[in-house]
Amino acid sequence: MDKIAMQIRLVKIEELSYRDKTKLGEALKEPVFVKLLLNILPDIGRNIIELIVGVVYHTNSEDLLTYEIKSTFEVGEMEAVVCVRDYSVSVAPELLSILVGVSIGTLRGMLVLKSADSFFGNYPLPIINITELIASLQTETVKQSSYFPFFRFRYE
Repeated sequence: MDKIAMQIRLVKIEELSYRDKTKLGEALKEPVFVKLLLNILPDIGRNIIELIVGVVYHTNSEDLLTYEIKSTFEVGEMEAVVCVRDYSVSVAPELLSILVGVSIGTLRGMLVLKSADSFFGNYPLPIINITELIASLQTETVKQSSYFPFFRFRYE
């Protein structure tokens, strides 16, 4: 297996949106599902790739908490590891693992701080096996500029 050498720099992290309909101490009567969303926005000309990672805690009847952040990365020689064709994005698994791992870790930490005074302060984002996640993404076509739910989990 050939190893890929990459130069990656985290340029910026931004909060995009946060909404929480719950309150601390509130009991929920339905199971709560967790859905993670991914949006990949490459700019090959500038060697920039943005990952918008979002989380939705929801029941069968409503969204209870939503949160989105954007991580901006600079990737040297990006054209060797990212391909955009017909509105679809193909990213080398080695690069995608790093980008998604950093973005989800950031989302998890920021979510803990944001939700400390809500029901979800006791239910942090589950630990995710990034290797399995990336393997499952390789079988899907990820469309540029469209959200792709790539993980579901249930709290009961």
